[in-house]
Amino acid sequence: MEILNNIIPTSSPLFSLLDEVASSTQVVVFSGLPGVGKSLYINEFKLIAKSKERPLDIIQWDVARKAFETPYIMEHFPMGAGTVHDGLKLMAGQWLMDELDLWLEAHGGTDRMLLIEAPLVGHRFVELAKQNEDAELEKFLSSDHMKVLVPIPSKEVRKKIEAERIRQVDEEAKVWSGAKPSVMLMLWKMTCGIANEMGREIDLSSQPEYDPEVYNFVYGNILKHRHFVPLEIEEVFQVPEQDEAVLHDNNSMTADAETADHYAMMIKDKYTDEGITELVSKWYLS
Repeated sequence: MEILNNIIPTSSPLFSLLDEVASSTQVVVFSGLPGVGKSLYINEFKLIAKSKERPLDIIQWDVARKAFETPYIMEHFPMGAGTVHDGLKLMAGQWLMDELDLWLEAHGGTDRMLLIEAPLVGHRFVELAKQNEDAELEKFLSSDHMKVLVPIPSKEVRKKIEAERIRQVDEEAKVWSGAKPSVMLMLWKMTCGIANEMGREIDLSSQPEYDPEVYNFVYGNILKHRHFVPLEIEEVFQVPEQDEAVLHDNNSMTADAETADHYAMMIKDKYTDEGITELVSKWYLS
């Protein structure tokens, strides 16, 4: 089988795994921390799905959440210094789950596929990992009809990713869709802190070294109710340099302004500011 413009060689074990998932799964979720190659593997997966002539719908966090930056929402849930308000994360997550439920009603059991980019970290679409009160929806979410793929680079691959991110991204950059190098390090240290809450004893007195086993352990625990598929990345692929924005699909499903404001009012009525902060801070408890 030939895939036009693919970066991952068809001889790669990673390609074989993505190809198998594209053949057998209806809802595919790509998750994980920044700096593990999610955007690359999502775009490669789209090419594979296209080669199989499977109709594909897409929801990507970075695109979908921007629909919740309406004037009403920005008034009641203002952005911080380049950070998304925790309340916005809750409204976007609730929208996602309702949208997924509607999508399954319309397309469940057909050849159509839904691709979701859900980082989970920091409560970004983490609702996908949590057990759902709707028994029918939960039955689907916990089945192998939905798979959550988490790229887990080896130490060597991660070092190359970090070096390339440092080369490409200035810490003072104002426009950049991906995480800056300092954010990547901060999120890794946070991940190690979560691992310690789950029983590990990682020294956090300085910046801990990236460890794929710890990464697998943490996300495996977070996704214990889901069909978790770790993508063990041992290969460095030759990725042509391009603007980060092109890696984020502009055809992502999004809420219109009226719908976004509806979810904002729901969250505003349901939670206090303190309640929102507490809920989002424990995003990894599933």
